[in-house]
Amino acid sequence: MGNLAATLESVHLAADSSETGNPGWIDRILEEQRPRKRTRRTKDEIKRDLEQEFLTPSASFTTHWLNELQHRWDAPTNYTDLFDIAPTQTRTIIRFTREGLEGRVTGYKEITVPASSATAKNSTSLLRKPANRAEFVRGAAGFLPFAPGGLDGVEAIAALEDEALQRQENERRKEGRLDRIINFGVEGGLLEVPPGFSRGLNVQKKPAVDEQSADEVEKTLEEQPEPVSATNGAAKPEVNSERETSDVEGEGDADEDIDSLLPVEFPALAPRGQLAMSSTKRGGREWAHMVDVNRDIPNFRELVPDMAREWPFELDTFQKEAVYHLENGDSVFVAAHTSAGKTVVAEYAIALAAKHMTKAIYTSPIKALSNQKFRDFRNAFDDVGILTGDVQIRPEASCLIMTTEILRSMLYRGADLIRDVEFVIFDEVHYVNDLERGVVWEEVIIMLPEHVTLILLSATVPNTYEFASWVGRTKKKNIYVISTPKRPVPLEHYLWANKAMYKIVNADKQFIEKGWKDANDALTGRDKLEAIKAKEEAAAAARASAQKDHVRAQGNPQRGGQQRGGAQRGGAQRGGAQQRGRGQLAQRGHGNIARTGRGGGRTTAAQDRNVWVQVIQHLRKEELLPACIFVFSKRRCEENAEALSNLDYCTAAEKSAIHMVIEKSVARLKPEDRDLPQIRRLRELLSRGIAVHHGGMLPIVKEVVEILFARTLVKVLFATETFAMGLNLPTRTVVFSGYRKHDGRQFRDLLPGEYTQMAGRAGRRGLDPVGSVIIVAPGAEEAPPAGTLRQMILGDPTKLRSQFRLTYNMILNLLRVEALKIEEMIKRSFSENATQALLPEHEKAVKLSEADLAKIKREPCDICDVDLERCHEACMDFRRLTSDLHLAVLNSPVGRRMFAPRRLVVYRNKDGIRTVGVLLREGVTKGWEPTVSVAELIPVTKRQPSDLLPYLGDFAKFFSRLPTKLAEMKFRIATVPLSDLECVTKTTTKTNLVDAALSKDSEQQKLAQEELIPLCTSWTNPEWEELDWTKIKDLSFRNILDERRRAAEAAQNKVCIQCPKFTQHFAMQHDEWLIKENIAQLRQLMSDQNLRLLPDYEQRISVLRDLEFIDDNSRVELKGKVACEIHSADELVLTELVLENVLAEYEPEEIVALLSAFVFQEKTDVTPTLTPALEKGQAKIIEISEKVNHIQTLHQVILSADDSNDFVSRPRFGMVEVVYEWARGMSFNRITDLTDVMEGTIVRTITRLDETCREVKNAARIIGDPTLFTKMQTCQEMIKRDIMATASLYM
Repeated sequence: MGNLAATLESVHLAADSSETGNPGWIDRILEEQRPRKRTRRTKDEIKRDLEQEFLTPSASFTTHWLNELQHRWDAPTNYTDLFDIAPTQTRTIIRFTREGLEGRVTGYKEITVPASSATAKNSTSLLRKPANRAEFVRGAAGFLPFAPGGLDGVEAIAALEDEALQRQENERRKEGRLDRIINFGVEGGLLEVPPGFSRGLNVQKKPAVDEQSADEVEKTLEEQPEPVSATNGAAKPEVNSERETSDVEGEGDADEDIDSLLPVEFPALAPRGQLAMSSTKRGGREWAHMVDVNRDIPNFRELVPDMAREWPFELDTFQKEAVYHLENGDSVFVAAHTSAGKTVVAEYAIALAAKHMTKAIYTSPIKALSNQKFRDFRNAFDDVGILTGDVQIRPEASCLIMTTEILRSMLYRGADLIRDVEFVIFDEVHYVNDLERGVVWEEVIIMLPEHVTLILLSATVPNTYEFASWVGRTKKKNIYVISTPKRPVPLEHYLWANKAMYKIVNADKQFIEKGWKDANDALTGRDKLEAIKAKEEAAAAARASAQKDHVRAQGNPQRGGQQRGGAQRGGAQRGGAQQRGRGQLAQRGHGNIARTGRGGGRTTAAQDRNVWVQVIQHLRKEELLPACIFVFSKRRCEENAEALSNLDYCTAAEKSAIHMVIEKSVARLKPEDRDLPQIRRLRELLSRGIAVHHGGMLPIVKEVVEILFARTLVKVLFATETFAMGLNLPTRTVVFSGYRKHDGRQFRDLLPGEYTQMAGRAGRRGLDPVGSVIIVAPGAEEAPPAGTLRQMILGDPTKLRSQFRLTYNMILNLLRVEALKIEEMIKRSFSENATQALLPEHEKAVKLSEADLAKIKREPCDICDVDLERCHEACMDFRRLTSDLHLAVLNSPVGRRMFAPRRLVVYRNKDGIRTVGVLLREGVTKGWEPTVSVAELIPVTKRQPSDLLPYLGDFAKFFSRLPTKLAEMKFRIATVPLSDLECVTKTTTKTNLVDAALSKDSEQQKLAQEELIPLCTSWTNPEWEELDWTKIKDLSFRNILDERRRAAEAAQNKVCIQCPKFTQHFAMQHDEWLIKENIAQLRQLMSDQNLRLLPDYEQRISVLRDLEFIDDNSRVELKGKVACEIHSADELVLTELVLENVLAEYEPEEIVALLSAFVFQEKTDVTPTLTPALEKGQAKIIEISEKVNHIQTLHQVILSADDSNDFVSRPRFGMVEVVYEWARGMSFNRITDLTDVMEGTIVRTITRLDETCREVKNAARIIGDPTLFTKMQTCQEMIKRDIMATASLYM
């Protein structure tokens, strides 16, 4: 009803309005939507709404209440807060979740890393948390290396990290927690308060002592220094001075704590803070110190009372010096001859590390030496381990032996083992000269942390001090150079000629000319010729007297004369020079080594056989066996040994001992491998006391030979140069089969260092009074030149030279660490040693120049202050462009003809005075700096400020006058550098000034003077104008000419020229400019831009960017992380091969066969037979390598593909078939028939291949490819079997 009433009411209202004009209005009213009838609310609902609106607190204010309640207070701005850096956000990392036995990735989760936690992945500090036990020894790819010592920036960052970590530990200690790092090297590092106790043991309380005892102690302490210093002063003055210095410094620091003055028990392990302080104190000192080994140390036992190791013999002086400095925590560089006793220094360091409960690392250049040293040290010490690519024995030992490459890998991969290392011993440091591997030594020395003490052992080299200075400055450590030229067993050097030895150098290192001459006569046959001649003369005299006495009785002087005993029978026919080689020398050779590397012509092993039989029989007769004969060819070693097939040098007892050693050794091999051809040959040779040693032999065979040689059971050993590489196997005699060798590029004479290294094997300490070295030249018809022998035997060894070069692996490893800059690595390399050594001098020169600059103060001038500086700049530009113009003239034939005789030129002479001269001849001299010859008019004035002005028309009024009187005009001949030439004028003289300058004819001089006087009256004379250069149409020349014209206009359109004192002000401006230029040049020399390898670095960075190994900001991408794992092969090509998934489609045996191309580098004439799959893989490898080489050539890293590690021009695929069949299970005896490569080379290649497989396996782990990972594991299992997996006899 209510609705109906409302509707009717609206009808009435609408009817009254004007809307009634619309006929459909009644229908619209009925169709209108009406609001729903309000439902009645219950009491509970009303109560709840009221409570919600009035009683429940609101979470926000309404606008009205907000304006009523909100107040603002004006707070003062704290500007210091603006300089505080907000703490970084908490770092997170992504962790994959894996399931199943295969470790299949099923998802990932984000894990928060606490901001304060320093780990191996985000810190270079030594105080960071240790990683997992699995990565303790070798580290991991993602770990950061520890901060290298000596790199200031990195050390500063590491010091800040250490400080933060220490603060964090102190806070934990206050909380009473136990889970913290216990650091023995810093104050308060030990736990002092037990859990639950309020305090620890109070050790600060002084015990009660009577005054009398205290007085006695004080008196004793006061009296003690005098005798000690006197004792030390007699033997070690430099030590005493150091101690005095430290005492004075200690007294000066009044606030220094008594504990810091006490000696540190282990100096090498002193905390970072003290080391940093001591390095600042040493600021201007030399880091390397030469030690005088000629002065004995009588008080050695007082200086080192408690030695870490004792020997049954008295140490040499150089050994005592090394021991003393090691005890003091100093680094040492010991340079001594082979067998001089350098190993004693290494042994003492190992014993000292064991005493200190730290570690010593012994690095060697080659794996064979590592194995031998492992055996030697294991006999001397209880706790010795070894790390190689495939062997890891007792890595927790206090003495670890490894190759330098292994140590480099550990440093880059941040192995925690490095924390415990106190000593690193570098043996055979002269290997830094090695072209391929020398860079490794420099990398390791640079990358070692600060707490490590270095011990460098080397053969004698001339520049020990230079190298030690580099090491000391790089590591900011004192290093003591202990060099001894003395040999414990002196050497005598002989030439072999005509079945005899001729001494050419005695034990006192004196060259004996007579010995060389006698040997030369014996070789050339002159001695026989002279003997025959003397004999014939005596016979002729006897015959003549006989004929005189019996001429009538005989009746026929012809009989018995010329026919029977004359020239026909005893002279030219039977024993004559032409038939028996006693006359003139045959012109076949000159005693040098031909292509085979031997003396004389191209002799064969059969021709050499007699020589070696004679040599060895002579040595046996003279009791000079055992002998090592160095031959510079692997195959000739074998041939020479085979040529001695009928000789036997062993007794029955020695044969038995040899047989036992061989049988015991080959028992490690499978029965079928014990009958390999090389082992059969070895048995037969060794049974007669003859052996061979070269790189082509099986490792186990070489070790058998070494063991038997060390026991003197091998009497004659034919060996290549590798036998002298560090192996400590001295012998009685060393024989050289020549004095020339092939170094891979050409034949050359042996270097003094190479000869000394090999000859140094002669002479066994304690057994031989003298060592014998014999030079044999089979097939030679004269002795080697005396000068060559003198240089080779007595010349200085090769200097230590840097072979530092940038590699992609090094660059990528350093780019991973923000704190390590490549520029710092280059700067600290040995190649930059000379430049970096001059830095203090450059810095001093800069300060002096800056002081000079401050003194130059030009007086204020309203005119010159406007634009004098711009005027001077334009003048210098004009002068530079004039020099460029004259150089550009020489490129044009027309221009060269303009330097015509008799042409007037203006130039500045050697004293900087502007003068004139006349060209004497056409053109300029060629050379580094082109010059012209002139007849110079000798100036009459001294140098003036106007001589600094350029040769321009508006400046001519300021120029000094020329001589204008006859008496003043004098000439001389002078040579003027083209850069000093200011103007080539358009004027040529009529008089020949050469005659005027050189002749004393007064008429000639008068004519010349009369011609020049009118010109010399004024510089504004048109005759002094420059010649017209527009005849030269060369575009670059015209550009220089236009630029020079603009510079001239800019210089002359300046206000400052109007100043009355313009020349003086200009000179002062020039002096200021010179000093600024000098400072700029010095700063350039000091900057990173002056580094020699910087362009190569930038080119290699461009290559890495193009190949997407790094991004535009030089951050390492996935490819780069994979390449960091590759050390044994071409990292770029192999990484591309892995990431392009090329290896996925091949079986394991095919993969390992293809990878052999990355490690095989020997020559072979056999073409391998490949399956279609292998041919396809070979083509893919070549394609990838050519792509990489193209980019490298584009950025000029390599000049052409031939210079690179390419896979086309070199026989890289020569071992593919051999490795493929070996991986499929073929026996070693059969695979040797597939190639002409020697057995030892095959084993070495497959051993290196195992290392490459391990690196690819690690790469597969990084990219998350379980299939490739499994395949590479299978590859390793396939190739490491039988003879390839045989352990070393030294293990």
